[in-house]
Amino acid sequence: MRVSLAVLTGCAIVVGFVGCGTGGGGAPPQPKPPASPTATVPPGPTPGPVATAAFNDWTTYGFDNARTGFNPNSRAITPTSLASLHLAWHVAVPDYRTQTQPILASNIGGRAGTLIVGGARGSAYAYDAVSGKPVWSKLLGTASYMCPGEPATLSGVGGTAAYDPASGSVYVVSNSNTALNAPTQVLINKINALDGSLLSSVNIAPSPLPGEVNFAHTSVTLANGTVYAGTGSTCDLSSWRGRIAAVNTDTMTLANTFYTVWNQGQAPGSVSAPLSGGGVWGWGGVSVDPGGNVWAAAGNVDMRSGPSGPQSPFMQHTGTEFDSFGEHVLELTPNFANVLQSNYPGFSFDGAQSVDLDISGTPVLGQPLGCHEMAAVQGKSGFLYLYDTTSIGNGPANRYKFTTSSFNDPNLGNPAFSPLTGMYYAAVASGVAGGVTPAPGMIAIQSCNSASSIAWSSAFGPDSMVSGSPRSMPTVTAGGVVFVGSPCKLDSVGGCNGTGLFGGALWALDANTGALLNNGKPIITTPKDIRMGAVVDGQWIFVLDNFGALYGLTIDPNVKTIPNGFAQIR
Repeated sequence: MRVSLAVLTGCAIVVGFVGCGTGGGGAPPQPKPPASPTATVPPGPTPGPVATAAFNDWTTYGFDNARTGFNPNSRAITPTSLASLHLAWHVAVPDYRTQTQPILASNIGGRAGTLIVGGARGSAYAYDAVSGKPVWSKLLGTASYMCPGEPATLSGVGGTAAYDPASGSVYVVSNSNTALNAPTQVLINKINALDGSLLSSVNIAPSPLPGEVNFAHTSVTLANGTVYAGTGSTCDLSSWRGRIAAVNTDTMTLANTFYTVWNQGQAPGSVSAPLSGGGVWGWGGVSVDPGGNVWAAAGNVDMRSGPSGPQSPFMQHTGTEFDSFGEHVLELTPNFANVLQSNYPGFSFDGAQSVDLDISGTPVLGQPLGCHEMAAVQGKSGFLYLYDTTSIGNGPANRYKFTTSSFNDPNLGNPAFSPLTGMYYAAVASGVAGGVTPAPGMIAIQSCNSASSIAWSSAFGPDSMVSGSPRSMPTVTAGGVVFVGSPCKLDSVGGCNGTGLFGGALWALDANTGALLNNGKPIITTPKDIRMGAVVDGQWIFVLDNFGALYGLTIDPNVKTIPNGFAQIR
């Protein structure tokens, strides 16, 4: 681990300018992970505001079960009011690889808002949304694994939690095992949002087959009196069974399981065989439409024996990665009794990568005025696919090439949708010849049934194929601002054209025109890349980077500005 104080030390990153000085609180505790996964009280934030605030609940990844990334209550953050945005507090979450979007629960325990995040070392953490002060932490377990050619790593809390205001409960998925690459317990945990106490847990991947390793990397979805979660693996360690699990919230028992490729034969041209793979990878897990049907996207069938050992004798090899429901978009009934629709979009290869091209996103459901409901999904093929949800079996209504095919991180992500503009917003990780734009940035798509067009495109930030890090899912405010995270090499004028190590940046654009706000510079830069979309509500924006730096920004003039004293940690 390398520590460099040259990038953010003593700098207040404020909309419109970057002010650097030596005063103002110094550096807060560094987000250095503990030596072993223990339940700890997180280090406190630098002195924050004394203010009152009114929040709405942001209960799940992408705000709603359609995964739109649109908060209809966020009207205060506009292209004009953004000029008043400033940093109110920041805190080091005592974890790393915190690939969870903060969940915002309002009016718990006398707090206007409580933020809940999780991390790879296996704990869930709660913070006061106004002050950033730690509220509670709860260790749920951790699992260790090692991918070929990489160091051993951990995956504890692998995805975003879901909050149920009616019961005051938080549902969060966790992984735990006893040895490197050993069979893993995948638990859905029910936690009291007030104090973090564990109410109940259920294993959603019981009775693994010999040699089978399953992990959950997705958020959980709360709908139909059920908590849904998907499972994948650790870098395709065979053997494993991608699945969607459904847990009854009243009894906290496993109600149903849908296996994407294990003994499935419904897909046209598929083989009815016990196949390995088909992980549900999307950060948003599954989405749920207004009728209660479950929408999911599956990854590829595993065609080889895994690096952890011989493939289980129960599982067969296949010649293509899209057999069964591998690499398919799916619509299921709430209890998984029927597959209502499915489609393999038909990947187009560009010579860069032709295998392991999971549909690694979550279907984002949106209905432009006067149109059928649409579903948008991204994958490691480098494409965005748009479906008419009434006929997904006919294939994508439209597809947009963003970048080259890659089995690595740059193509991970999800678009967002605003019902006010009728547009889908998607981050472009890398420019490519023949693609929608020659440079990385963002596009907005006006889509209706089989007709769609690019409403605008905007270029900004470094190429993710160079940094190796994806851009975040966009977040759209009802006030007309779209936020997106990108990799960043901070330069001396507050941009991302520096020569140091990669960190992260959060950008703001006019949702209607695509114009870059804040004079074309990020509104804040962070020690590590931003993979999860910002949470925006009322006068506040909350950002979590991939190394546990959690930020609270506000346009409230009654809240004091503090310096951004975080050191860059690599």
